[in-house]
Amino acid sequence: MSKLICSSAIDGAVAWVAQAEAKLAEAIAAKGEAAPVAFPNTAYYLPIVYSFTGLKVTTLGDLREVLHQAKELLPERPAEHVWLPYLGNALDAGVAALFACEAIEACKTLIGPDPVNGIWLGAANDVIMRERGIEFVDGTAPGFAAITGAAPTNAIAVKIAKQLQEKNLYVFMGGCTDGKQFAEQLAEEGVQLGWETRLVPFGSDVSALVYALGFANRAALSFGGVEPGDFRANLRYNQNRIFAFVLAFGEVTPAKYAAAAGAINYGFPVIADTDIPEILPTGICTYEHVVSNVPHDSMVEKALEVRGCKVKVTKVPVPVAYGPAFAGERIRKADVQVEFGGNKTSAFEFVTSVGIDEINDGEIEIIGPDIEAVEVGTALPLAIWVEVAGRKMQADFEPILERQIHHMVNGAEGIWHMGQRDIVWTRVSKAGFAAGLRLRHYGEILHAKMLADYPAIVDKVKVTLITDPDEVERRQTVARKIYDERNRRLATMTDDNVDTFYSCLLCQSFAPDHVCIITPERLGLCGAYNWLDGKAAFEIDETGPNQPVVKGECLDERRGIWQGINDYVYVNSHKSVKSFCAYSIMDRPMTSCGCFEVICAYVPECNGVMVVNREFQGDTPIGMTFSTLAGNVGGGQQTPGFMGCGKVFLTSRKFLFTEGGHRRLVWMPKELKELLAADLKACFADEGVPDLMEAIADETVATEALEVRVHMERVQHPALAMDDMASYAESAAAPATETAAAPPAAETPVTPEVQPDTETDDMRLTPDMLAQLKAEVTKDLKEQLTRDVVREIIGSLSRTFLGGELPASVPVELPPPEPEPEPEPVGPPAAERIAAIRAFTVPKETSETPVWTVRLGATKEEGGTRTVTHTIGGATAMPFHFWEGQMPHRPLVAMEVFDAVSDRFPPVLKGIYGDLLADPAAMAKACVEQYGAEGRIPRRATAPSSSPWTW
Repeated sequence: MSKLICSSAIDGAVAWVAQAEAKLAEAIAAKGEAAPVAFPNTAYYLPIVYSFTGLKVTTLGDLREVLHQAKELLPERPAEHVWLPYLGNALDAGVAALFACEAIEACKTLIGPDPVNGIWLGAANDVIMRERGIEFVDGTAPGFAAITGAAPTNAIAVKIAKQLQEKNLYVFMGGCTDGKQFAEQLAEEGVQLGWETRLVPFGSDVSALVYALGFANRAALSFGGVEPGDFRANLRYNQNRIFAFVLAFGEVTPAKYAAAAGAINYGFPVIADTDIPEILPTGICTYEHVVSNVPHDSMVEKALEVRGCKVKVTKVPVPVAYGPAFAGERIRKADVQVEFGGNKTSAFEFVTSVGIDEINDGEIEIIGPDIEAVEVGTALPLAIWVEVAGRKMQADFEPILERQIHHMVNGAEGIWHMGQRDIVWTRVSKAGFAAGLRLRHYGEILHAKMLADYPAIVDKVKVTLITDPDEVERRQTVARKIYDERNRRLATMTDDNVDTFYSCLLCQSFAPDHVCIITPERLGLCGAYNWLDGKAAFEIDETGPNQPVVKGECLDERRGIWQGINDYVYVNSHKSVKSFCAYSIMDRPMTSCGCFEVICAYVPECNGVMVVNREFQGDTPIGMTFSTLAGNVGGGQQTPGFMGCGKVFLTSRKFLFTEGGHRRLVWMPKELKELLAADLKACFADEGVPDLMEAIADETVATEALEVRVHMERVQHPALAMDDMASYAESAAAPATETAAAPPAAETPVTPEVQPDTETDDMRLTPDMLAQLKAEVTKDLKEQLTRDVVREIIGSLSRTFLGGELPASVPVELPPPEPEPEPEPVGPPAAERIAAIRAFTVPKETSETPVWTVRLGATKEEGGTRTVTHTIGGATAMPFHFWEGQMPHRPLVAMEVFDAVSDRFPPVLKGIYGDLLADPAAMAKACVEQYGAEGRIPRRATAPSSSPWTW
């Protein structure tokens, strides 16, 4: 290893720690040690410190401990003549530098300069983290490049940025060279920066690189199941899952050496364009650690090679850069060369399937004038007519491929596209036209991407691009007729008229027990997959995460429970979810992964449900933001009262179907209301509440539950007149839905002489009788709780102000209760009905894995010293639950023997054991001979206080 690199990294780390101490002192002087510290809208404290040490930094005072640990990590500088070339010293210095840099950036959020300024974005908030972090899990984004410094010229910076975008990589930028930064070079050339284009400028200082590494930490904590403080697991996850690397441009200063050493702790190598010493042996990184003097033309490819990143990108034959990063590009009116549609001209897109011999693959036909034939800024009509052929192609796949046109075309730099079907609007920029973009390239993109993305169903593609007004109108009439037919086909496709749903297990990489079930009336939680998409995905990959699931017997139509679905979910959730209700939020809702577009939550005060979308960052009526909710509901949990879903599911007739449908909607963000307004109003009209939209509160009306309740009462929201949502919880529904699986009641009678089949009709509990029983129990419980609460309040006041306790004999008089209408009796009193019950069905929990059988001790004949041996274990059920399984060996009785007894030992036992407690040998003998113990457990009272063996 290079002595220069090690020395420079240590020197840089020392300087970083000193700078952090000065910045912390300045911040404490201005704000005080108790001032809160956090990166805005994040839930990972300071993520690098948190993931490496487990330390939760919440105040400026906590940063003292961070810098103390940073100082302890600082190694000695290599000696001038004799030194040990250990990579570990440089790595420790790198971690110390990262701790210091994160402390510096945290202090900036309090006293400035503000990390968010101009083009600089600062730390990614939790909404961005969940949206973008998942791309590193599902492979959409293979990794990221952390760039520090500036390229020799702006042109080189733009070229490298585009190459990285074409590889679908994110580009995180921080640090400068001679006052110039890579991001500034891109901005000067008019390149759009931001998360949408995957070009993310974190900050101009080298310390801003901690935002990039912190992003990797948060991905490991959030999606990789890495525990805080487990730095080894953090390294393994980032080395194997987050394919990132550092590109260092220009002079590499000690500060940059230290930051680069920190990045190597993640398995991220450094590729430099200058002639610096290299670290070529493998070890922490997959291959080389530091590679230098790399030409700019091959810098990206070299970085991918060194990192071991295998990027699969189809080369689309267009004269501009192509990749998902360009989907966020905007083309403003002043930059338009030509545009199509957008209510200015007729424009539509249409995909139809034809016979395998009816088209020639790759044929692209243009009917009408091309782009170069019209003046700049002209609006032309456009028809994108795509014919596909394939041996497995089906008519049901046509709209799926048609919807992909938007994503495929938008991937080209210089093309902007929005909408679908006959509401299309697309533009070509002047820059794209100057680079050679023409109308034909729309066809080139569609041909290449449909063959690459759908090889299982698409064998041939022909694209016809039409700008002739008469031909566009003629073909649009044909297309609209097919659109209508598809709508009717989709509209009639309900959960009831199909026998198969589709699964999605894509998110199990970070939510292992989550199983998404996609039905015709409920799309996937992420909003990206509907039932037809699941069907198409299965056709494309029969062993993939989208599998057909036969519904089987319907156990509850109202809640949406099917035996076949339950069986599939139970197995594929690793037996953690026994059943779920497709149409309920209160009773065993579907598990939530973390990719959901929307979270629905029960609001008890309002007897209804609030909805919040991922983009909304404000407060909600249940006191939690979307990020907080996602952290509690996601991860594959099944949480009654909470449900993740796609936005479109909010407009389904099956939304909250069990609890009464859309009448339960009481609050949602204004932006989401406006987005879904047309579809929601149609749903409300179908359900007989056409004015419900105005009755639903949003953040402009209220963000507190009680305020929402006041609004509901003012507008007479229908949820107020509906039955209590809590009554739909699992406890009230389980007996009805699990009858088929329950054993006969006669198997486990409480009193054998009275069998369940002798039960008369008078003894059966009807719904009305259950309601009466609930009312009686609630009334008694409410009176008792009120009495206890009042007594506690009076007692507390007595202790506080009178210096004494409330006498036990003092009666507590309650105010007379408000008169309530007496319900008409619907049968015998509750006590009589309960007394009449003689038998009930005991639920069974069977275990497929028995407890291990263990034999304790060995006789002299067997080579041991014992006269008696004991065999334990082997049970397939809880002790003495013989109705659930076997218990071949009885439990043993063991007693504890102590070497010393502390003050916490129970006095009553001290009185029983007496002097035996001071003599462990005598006590052990007494346990066996006097008390009949079959085993002894030694306890060490001299162990540390944190030991579980301490009394």
